Amino acid sequence: MDTRKEVSKEAVRAALQALGKGGKEISYQLVYEALGLKSEAEQAVVRSRISDMTRHGEVKRTRPGCFTYDFKHRPREAKSYEALWRFVRKAKPGWSVSECAMMTRVSYTQALRYCNWLEEEGFIERMGRDDRNAVTWRATVKADQNPETPYPPIRATDPFAKERTAAATITRLMLCADPYAPHTARGIVEAARVLLTRFEKQDNPVTELRTDYL
Repeated sequence: MDTRKEVSKEAVRAALQALGKGGKEISYQLVYEALGLKSEAEQAVVRSRISDMTRHGEVKRTRPGCFTYDFKHRPREAKSYEALWRFVRKAKPGWSVSECAMMTRVSYTQALRYCNWLEEEGFIERMGRDDRNAVTWRATVKADQNPETPYPPIRATDPFAKERTAAATITRLMLCADPYAPHTARGIVEAARVLLTRFEKQDNPVTELRTDYL
């Protein structure tokens, strides 16, 4: 089993962003719990992912085993976008995505995804097809007027990231913290509110507990 593929960097990033809001300090254990990881192999992959993010400035270590997430940092994929954008603005009209990927040394998949987004935003437009029937492109006036690299929005990889983190927080506090301590109670209440906000207004709303069977 390829563990690295299962614990993706996007999943780790989503957990860090959910746990690190407001500059809160994050620990490896919190990330493990948020992602539901129990095996050492999976946890080792998380540590490797976070170490990689640390080298690129996305994560900042505060003390051994703890760190904060820099929400202002652009993931390292930004360099690929910069290379693609330079090509888009400088290339002669009639280029293809394959040519773009080859000249920038970026994967075809990423180049295609970026070009599709640029088309949606009006930075490039289709011209026709080449002799291999591949779609050809050209930059628009909007692209000429915008030298700064436009970045696509970061995709939300897990729509329930906040809720998973909240559930993990409640579990951790109940098992490892003093239930009588005020800060423990506050943490549990805050996490419970996250869950209620998400699920109380679903199609099957939370109803009052039935007691007629007691």
